[in-house]
Amino acid sequence: MHLIDFIVLFLYFAGMAGIGFWFMSRQKRQEDFFMGGRSFGKLMQTFAAFGAGTGSADPVNTARGTFNNGMSGMWGVMYWLFVTPVYWISAVWYRRMRCLTLGDWFVERYESKKIGAAYALFGCFYYMVYGAMLFTAIGKVAAPLMGDTLFGVPLQYSLLPLIAIIVVTYGLLGGISAAYWTDLIQGLCIILLSVLLIPFGLKAVVEKFGDPTRDGLMDGFRIMHEQLGEGAFTIVGGTTASEFPLYAIVAIVIINMIGIVLTPHFIVTGGGTAKSEWDARVGLVTGNFIKRFCTIGWVITALVVLTLYGSNAELTADADKAWGMATERLLGPGLVGLMVACLLAALMSSVDCYMLVCSALVVRNIYQPYIKPDAGEAESLKIARIIGGLIVAGSVALSLTIYDMFANLKLTWIVPTLFAAVFWMGMYWRRATTSAAWITFTFCLLFFLVLPIAVPKLSPDLASNPALTRTSHIIKSTTTHAASPLDVARGKAKIVGEEITETKRRGGVALFWAGSVKPTDTEKLREIDRRKVP
Repeated sequence: MHLIDFIVLFLYFAGMAGIGFWFMSRQKRQEDFFMGGRSFGKLMQTFAAFGAGTGSADPVNTARGTFNNGMSGMWGVMYWLFVTPVYWISAVWYRRMRCLTLGDWFVERYESKKIGAAYALFGCFYYMVYGAMLFTAIGKVAAPLMGDTLFGVPLQYSLLPLIAIIVVTYGLLGGISAAYWTDLIQGLCIILLSVLLIPFGLKAVVEKFGDPTRDGLMDGFRIMHEQLGEGAFTIVGGTTASEFPLYAIVAIVIINMIGIVLTPHFIVTGGGTAKSEWDARVGLVTGNFIKRFCTIGWVITALVVLTLYGSNAELTADADKAWGMATERLLGPGLVGLMVACLLAALMSSVDCYMLVCSALVVRNIYQPYIKPDAGEAESLKIARIIGGLIVAGSVALSLTIYDMFANLKLTWIVPTLFAAVFWMGMYWRRATTSAAWITFTFCLLFFLVLPIAVPKLSPDLASNPALTRTSHIIKSTTTHAASPLDVARGKAKIVGEEITETKRRGGVALFWAGSVKPTDTEKLREIDRRKVP
């Protein structure tokens, strides 16, 4: 990155922090801080829904999935397409609840403060997991741009805490009003992010594989088809072992359709802050449809990256870096900083909302009911700001622990199932009781989260036990196709990619704990990447 890139980032950070300070003096009540006085119209609700639902992980996950699976990799994000119509129905729920948190609704519905506290803990854990994925995405993109270290410390351990401080500054100072105004600005940045790389990428495709004197930008699409082959443009499954076959897409859509409506931030961006029910509906649906169109831009960008760098050994070893490498190699000075600012906008527009929702949950459903029932407005806002900072810190810590995009993504699908049945029963079955809610929650906690994690650790050989893995007659089918130029190049690069993975596995942890990365080690990785494979 060049000096002008850092200037762009500084101006962006300063602008976001300034909005937080501007709104700080206006936050006097919990309803102002957490709900903005329920005064937002269609425009603000649209970009609030768009910002909260679009994180830095989305373009990075799309690039990772498309790099590994071809066009079917888009379902790592596009599965929300089939969930979107549900938002038109659900938006009015949150407007009519008149609660500050969904934890308040659980307390009222089941007449139990303990259920509200359990939901608050669930919400905090969920958003730390989701926030971890967003921070991981930033770290993966920044690595090719800024090198392996920052201030002598491995990049993810220095950059991510710095970003967290900026998010906490404006979000906790200005409350949800500051978050919504920054979401409006950041939403425009996200739209720019979605298309910024496409023209530069198509130009590079034409220059590398076509005839620049005869072919235009639109010919880049034809060249991509020639280089990638038909399998790369298959929307469902593909010619290789895709992560997203049809049955997986259906399962992911169903589990998210059931779980998304009970995530804590929906009472805010889903309609609780809107002026009217119509504003709630229009804002929620429109904001999420904008994301669907942005996803198309991410897919096109990812296909360009696959065409240009599909045989790159480093990306073969870690496809999470695909977006960052494309930014580094396709954009010039100034535009690189703009791209990083846009990705930070995607992260910050989500994390600011999540930390405010979590702080509201803890204050309303744990602190006031159990610790200090007579807490005043000023004290409650002070505790909310402290809790929000802790949630963001937890997200960073969890990101550094997992640091794997797809592992984080799958975890965000599973966690909402803990309260899914409890929410839907409470909405549509009057006879649902407090005891039934606790039994359901405990069952889901054990069988969807605790046991799937604990059993493989306690009994590693269980999954391969012959008595449990016996199968009935299996019919196998094989599909063949002519190898595309990229298929040949990726086959050769696979060997080098596996060597990079093994090198990182052996030396990565030791390098971090040593306090710095040795030049010889980073040079070794670069040399492996440059190696010519016969």
